Amino acid sequence: SSGINAEWPLRPGGQSYTPYFTYDSTVWYYKESYKTSGDIGFGTTEFTTRNAAMYKCARNPICNSVHYTSKKYNMRTGTAVTDEEADNAWVYGTSTVDFTTVYLPISTGLWNPRPGYKLKTVIGTTTYTTLPKATAACMLNSACLGVHYVTKDKKYYIASTGTPVKTTGYIAYPRKWACDGSCTATLKSKVVTIDMKYCFKVSTIEVSNNQACCSKNTGKVVIKVGTKTCATVTMHGKTSALKVPCASGAVGEKITMTYANSGDIDIDNIILATEGSDAC
Repeated sequence: SSGINAEWPLRPGGQSYTPYFTYDSTVWYYKESYKTSGDIGFGTTEFTTRNAAMYKCARNPICNSVHYTSKKYNMRTGTAVTDEEADNAWVYGTSTVDFTTVYLPISTGLWNPRPGYKLKTVIGTTTYTTLPKATAACMLNSACLGVHYVTKDKKYYIASTGTPVKTTGYIAYPRKWACDGSCTATLKSKVVTIDMKYCFKVSTIEVSNNQACCSKNTGKVVIKVGTKTCATVTMHGKTSALKVPCASGAVGEKITMTYANSGDIDIDNIILATEGSDAC
């Protein structure tokens, strides 16, 4: 933009000044009539409010700015600004956000970003230029428990250890599984609850039940993921196993199965097909 912008006043002596403010424990530098660029490449990155975009950006090490354009706020990887009269940008400064409970959905998995941490045991010598490429490789390797980024060489590595170790110059991304890899069910009255501990989209649920289920009642079982009904199924007579495809949008941290009769419940095994999500 030409001339002096009201948001970019000049200090005495002609020195420029960029306005900034703090939101959600993070400093942001405001750039009116400018834009930033760079796609994040995973997860939800477009929002209808500035604060929602800033909240997510501050918790994603890939994100360095928020760009407002066409009535939407977009997370961006870049910090460089270019003129765009109708747009605005906010560039990430410093932050004290706690990452211990932050989780990002990437390559169908779920990952806990930990700036200032590394994972000890690297698998092989292959390196990756983007986080989605590294996490995809990790998902295909049964020994892989996480990914870390080396800021000096700007490369990602997959690792066979998932416990972050505090080390400057790294960003660790240990992988998280539903129920930390071992799901158990709790029973209260007629409701069975599975706490997945993290946010997942559930595509199918497979349940094995030892009882001669539902022979004396309607046999209906209502399965929910979060508040969304995954499916309502009927188990008649001696039915002991079922595999249920979940309705679209079945996302949550907990699964509940409400039986018609508590005497029908004797669950032997539960198998979940899940993808990491940021929609909880």
